[in-house]
Amino acid sequence: MPKTTNYLVGLDIGSSETRCVAGVEEDGRIRYICDGAARSGGWKKGVIVDQEPVVQSIEQAVTEAEANGGISIDSAVVGVGATVASAACRASIQMPLRNEGIERVEVNEAVKAATRVKLGDDRMLLQAIPLEFAVDGQEGVRNPLAMTGRRLEAQVRLITASTQAHVNLTTVVNRAGIVVEETIFEPFAGALAGLTEQDRQIGVAVVDVGAGTTDIVAYLEDQLRAAVSIPIGGDHLVRDVSQVLKTSEADAARLIAEYGCAVASLTADNSMIEVPTATPNRTRREAPRKTLNEILESRADELFRWVDQELERAGVKGQLIAGVVLTGGVAKLTGLADVAERVLKTSVRIGLPAPLYDLPEALDQPEWTASIGLLLYAQRLRLHKQAQQESMTTWFRNIFRT
Repeated sequence: MPKTTNYLVGLDIGSSETRCVAGVEEDGRIRYICDGAARSGGWKKGVIVDQEPVVQSIEQAVTEAEANGGISIDSAVVGVGATVASAACRASIQMPLRNEGIERVEVNEAVKAATRVKLGDDRMLLQAIPLEFAVDGQEGVRNPLAMTGRRLEAQVRLITASTQAHVNLTTVVNRAGIVVEETIFEPFAGALAGLTEQDRQIGVAVVDVGAGTTDIVAYLEDQLRAAVSIPIGGDHLVRDVSQVLKTSEADAARLIAEYGCAVASLTADNSMIEVPTATPNRTRREAPRKTLNEILESRADELFRWVDQELERAGVKGQLIAGVVLTGGVAKLTGLADVAERVLKTSVRIGLPAPLYDLPEALDQPEWTASIGLLLYAQRLRLHKQAQQESMTTWFRNIFRT
C-alpha cells in the first residue's frame, strides 16, 4: 500500500459506532478517498470504561477504510465528545515603544496569556478560540494586526476536557496503531462541515446528539459563545424503551429504528407493534406503538430542555437567527427536529456534511457530519503547519542574509 503522507484522515470514535474518513487535498479542496465504520463498545455515559472493544472498533474501521481506498492510514485528527466545557477568558500585554503596528507574534502572545488560567482538577485545555481583541481600550477589534497602541487585550474561549478521559481516548487510538495529530471537540468539527460564515454571524447552534451524550456549540456574531456536553443521548432513549416495554436494549434499539417517532400524536391509537421479550425463549407480545413514541417524545423533550438551558446560560437564547442544526445518528429519528423546534422556539434543520468532491451519497447523512468535519480540520491543521514552516524558513533566510 502507498504511504499516507498526503492523506487527511478524520476519526470519530462514538459510543455506538466508530467512523473513519480519508481524503486528499487537490487544488485547495478535498477529494474523498475512502471510509470505514465499525460497531463500538466499552463506553458508559460518553467515557471509556473498557479499552479493548474501543481499540477493536478503531482497528476495524481503519482497516475497512484502508481496504476501500487501497491506502495505509497511520495518523488522524480525532474527535472528543463528553466531559467538555468552556469559558471565556481575557488577558492583556503591554506593547513595546515603536512606530510599527501590532505584529502576529504579539497577537499570539496576547492569546497565550489569556490561556494561562488555573484549570480545575482533572481538566486540560483542548482548544483556545480567539473571540476578539481590544487595543488601548478600543473594544470589538477582530483583527489587531498593523494597528498601533500600547496595550493589546485578547478575549479567548477556552474549551476544556477531562484529562483522564482524554488520556484514555488517545491511548486507545495509539493502541490501534494510529498517531493522534490533534483532538478537537466534535460539534466544532461538525460546524466546519455544516455551517456557513453567515450562519455563524447571525447566530446558530450545532447540537450533536450521540449515543452517550449530546454536544453543543453555539455561535453569534461569528464568535463561539458556547461549547458544552450534556449527559443525555440516544442510549437513554434505548434504555427507557427497554425498561418500559420490558425487552432487551438491542431489541429496543431496533424498535426505535423501525417504528420510532418523537411526536407521539402522529401515531394512530390502534397501531400495534410486536415486542420480543427479554426471556431466553424470546416470546413476542403486542404493545401500542404510541407507547413507544410517548417514551421517545418525553425523553426528547427532556433533552432539548437541557439544550435550552445551555443556550440561555451562553446568552444566545432567542438570538439564533439561523436556528439549530442537529447532527449525529440520533438526529435521523422521525419527529426529533419537531420536538426541538417546539422546545427551543427556533428553526431546526438536520445538518448534512459539506459536499466533498467524490463523496458517496451514503455518507450524506448527519451521522457522518462530525467525521467529515474532522477531515476538514485536518486540512486546516496541515495548512497551519505549512505556514509555520514557511515562516521559519523565511526567518532563517533573513538571518543568513543579514
